[in-house]
Amino acid sequence: MSKKNLIPAKNIYIDIEGVILTRGGVPAQHLEKFLIYILKNYSVFWLTSRCDGDIGYTLSYLSKFVPEEILPLLKRIKPTKFAIDKTDAIDFNNRFFWLDDEIFASEKNALDKHDKYDSWIEIDLMKNPNQLIHLIHNKLYLN
Repeated sequence: MSKKNLIPAKNIYIDIEGVILTRGGVPAQHLEKFLIYILKNYSVFWLTSRCDGDIGYTLSYLSKFVPEEILPLLKRIKPTKFAIDKTDAIDFNNRFFWLDDEIFASEKNALDKHDKYDSWIEIDLMKNPNQLIHLIHNKLYLN
């Protein structure tokens, strides 16, 4: 059995504002390295109101802010669809991380209900501009 088979499949769900882009619309520091890492090691899904089951609008929006060389990476992120709560698009049957700067109380309740509250990683790029690179080396590191 290869080492890769020993690592359980994990999903990562990511928001745009506050994760990919700072609140000022500037791409997060270390974004390219972060995207390369998570796309190599996880199944990555958009969990943003800027994706309604189709990444066309998502990519069009992001193309206004991110360097052109980042777009091919962003195209590899899978779409999700939800009505109000982002948790409606999460597959609770698989292990996951959810990267978001803030979540609703109802979403916190859904995470609690499924005993997955620790799967949410609060991103605060204002407080820690290097948070994405820290995640690669710590919380999201696969050994």
